[in-house]
Amino acid sequence: MLADMFLAAITALLICSQAQAFTLKEAVSLALGKANLLQQSQADAEKSKAAVVEARAAFLPSLDVNAAYAYHNENPNFRPYDWDSSAGILLSENLFDHGVSIYNFGLARANRRLVDLQFQRDRSTTIFSTVQFYFDVLRTKQIEELQHKNTLQVEQVYKLVSSQYRQGMKPRADFLRFQTQYQRSVLAETSAQLDSLHALQVLKVYLGLHENPENFENYLARPELTKSSELIFEEDKRKLSLDVRDYTEKLAKIENFPQLNIFGKWGYGSDTFYHTNKTWNDNDKSFWLAGATFTWNLWDWGQRSAVVQSAKLDTMKVESQSDFDVRDAHARISELEQQLKVVQRQFEISENLLKIENESYVLMERAYKEGRSTYLDFSTALSDLLSAQTQKIQIEYQLILTGFELNHRRGYLDESTIK
Repeated sequence: MLADMFLAAITALLICSQAQAFTLKEAVSLALGKANLLQQSQADAEKSKAAVVEARAAFLPSLDVNAAYAYHNENPNFRPYDWDSSAGILLSENLFDHGVSIYNFGLARANRRLVDLQFQRDRSTTIFSTVQFYFDVLRTKQIEELQHKNTLQVEQVYKLVSSQYRQGMKPRADFLRFQTQYQRSVLAETSAQLDSLHALQVLKVYLGLHENPENFENYLARPELTKSSELIFEEDKRKLSLDVRDYTEKLAKIENFPQLNIFGKWGYGSDTFYHTNKTWNDNDKSFWLAGATFTWNLWDWGQRSAVVQSAKLDTMKVESQSDFDVRDAHARISELEQQLKVVQRQFEISENLLKIENESYVLMERAYKEGRSTYLDFSTALSDLLSAQTQKIQIEYQLILTGFELNHRRGYLDESTIK
């Protein structure tokens, strides 16, 4: 009895979940959790955080605890004790290393900001790809439904003409024309079904739902689009990339100068206190040490100069490529802005055209059934109506995707971009 109640509850829950729409937000959440590109980018972000922690450690003192215990057996044995033991603590700090730690820390932080920026960009790319696949399912499904509706319309007229032909009210030419038109419509519908199935499978694979048998395309819901920030990825990337190259070049140049290091150490410990007749206090001692080392390599056969020259060339390459990327990004944004205006205008025209074609088809269908128009006029009106409907769907989704791409190019798409 309890098992039956539990099964009924699960069934009711599944029915309720299927009644809800599979929204774009849900698709984006799934994509962000399973995207391979995003997982790799997240790993790079975690590594960059660890690199900052490692670079920061160079400014902090190092505390080491050591202990040793050993047995010696020598022949002849001149040692008073066969056992060696030692323990202690050492606090050390590198006070000055000619700026190497400072530059390494700056480089690590710049790299971290650059990786975080790339991670945000990869998230935006994942969201935009999800949007494309999601709307491709919507578009192909809507065209499939449109083709099915057209097939039903042609079939209805075909059956009417067949009946009139058998009664001698329509010529055989009209009967054959409608028969072929009906077959073409069925082929177009099956082709639309294949496109819809393919788009659905692509979305399922991308979201990791390819083993899910449910055809959730029936529950897709259209979202509303909001504007994203006005940041431009290529501009931010240029600034951070040049910061990285600047620190890298400074680290290469610093090797050409005399190296000065100032250090300090303090320690406390004892030895030979275990398995001997001595105690810890017999040999315990503390010490401190402060000093400086000066090194200047006068000749290295041009190795350091080559490293500096290579760093300068890499900086020039990054600067040149980033300049091109920024110009290309602005050009693409400008192109998308103009394209959005054109597509908006096209969409308005397609809506008006669809109204006209729909009215024309209604009039022509009535006239053909009453024998006041020819097959050619009626067939043309039907084809024009289908063309106008399909064109409106294509332009509508092009308009939506252009808006999303413009937001993606301007800045970074995120969950707040989608209602």
